[in-house]
Amino acid sequence: MKKFVIFDLDDTLVDSTGAIDRWFVELTEQRALGPEGLAFLRNEQQRPVSPEVTFRAIVDRFGFSESPSELRRLFWQRWPHLVRTIDGVPQNLLMLREQGWLMALLTNGREDQQRPKMRDNLGDFFDVLCFAHDEAVSKPDPEVFRIVGRRAATALEGGWMVGDSLEDDIAGAAALGMRTIWVSHGRELPTGGILPDEVVKTVNEAFPILLSQQETGS
Repeated sequence: MKKFVIFDLDDTLVDSTGAIDRWFVELTEQRALGPEGLAFLRNEQQRPVSPEVTFRAIVDRFGFSESPSELRRLFWQRWPHLVRTIDGVPQNLLMLREQGWLMALLTNGREDQQRPKMRDNLGDFFDVLCFAHDEAVSKPDPEVFRIVGRRAATALEGGWMVGDSLEDDIAGAAALGMRTIWVSHGRELPTGGILPDEVVKTVNEAFPILLSQQETGS
């Protein structure tokens, strides 16, 4: 049976969080907000509040003519186009493909939202693409993983899941007997929480783990 792996998209294969900062930089330049304005935007991104609160704070701070919902709409229109593929990802995906791996992409969000983020012909590496918000369920619901398995015509148990979300990617896949690699971006594992099989700082560190499985036949 072919080795099988599912990848998450946002902040796993592509730098979605970095794209938020790129939008802030663009906004600062377009509206002449200056260094202090950019600092304010970056601080807002770090606050543990809802997007509604964040966009309200931005509109109030700078006196924009747009409403918070209108500014948020402008962000959603531009943000996907500022997302960049993480360096090394296409080459490593190609290596997996050349080694005979069966590969799927499972991402929350609709296809029309996620496709613009998939630069560098990213979608061409995968046997299955699943945009969960176009389905009846989304991660971490086990059923969306089963949908991917059915479309790939393979068993999930013993396969691998690579993602940056402990809840959506790691817990969702582990519940179905998949082995998991958590892309931590330097974060510490919460005490007493979900335990992935492997922890890597960047996604490119996950590929040697996967390829070693292929080599050992395990």
